[in-house]
Amino acid sequence: MPLLTQAVEIMALTVALSLLTSLIRRRLFTREDMLLMAEVQEYQKEVLRAVKQKDAKALQRLEKKKEYYQRVQTRLMGKNMILMFSTLAIYLGFLSWATAHYGTDPILHAPPGFYLPFVVEQDGIPFFGWYVLSAFAFGTLLNRLINPPVQPVRRHPGRGERLADKKPEG
Repeated sequence: MPLLTQAVEIMALTVALSLLTSLIRRRLFTREDMLLMAEVQEYQKEVLRAVKQKDAKALQRLEKKKEYYQRVQTRLMGKNMILMFSTLAIYLGFLSWATAHYGTDPILHAPPGFYLPFVVEQDGIPFFGWYVLSAFAFGTLLNRLINPPVQPVRRHPGRGERLADKKPEG
């Protein structure tokens, strides 16, 4: 198979894998889950800020919310584990098939003097290196399109209904 054809084929497979993993993430995490993740991150930033500033009053206030955010993190951790293991299985399967299919010989020539660890080997770019470059180029873009970032909504866990108290869907 010509080298350029292999490079285009690997790019197409990379896009397909990135699309598949982004869709799994989209299916697994609801908008509410994404908001909760953003909320937990915001809480953690506030705790770090209070610790750095040695603000005892803020730490005391944040300590009251700690149990709520721990429940939220526990609930989301299960979904994160499912996502991690499913994408790991997909990528390991793909990488084992692709390494057997494409081998370790260079599929593209690297520009003279160009070197990136794990990407360029002996003035050539093997399958894995081209896959890494393609994944950086297309994976981030597709993930942003399919799973746009969510801005946190300020919640006050001490008042009214708390999302972590709800039973997980499904």
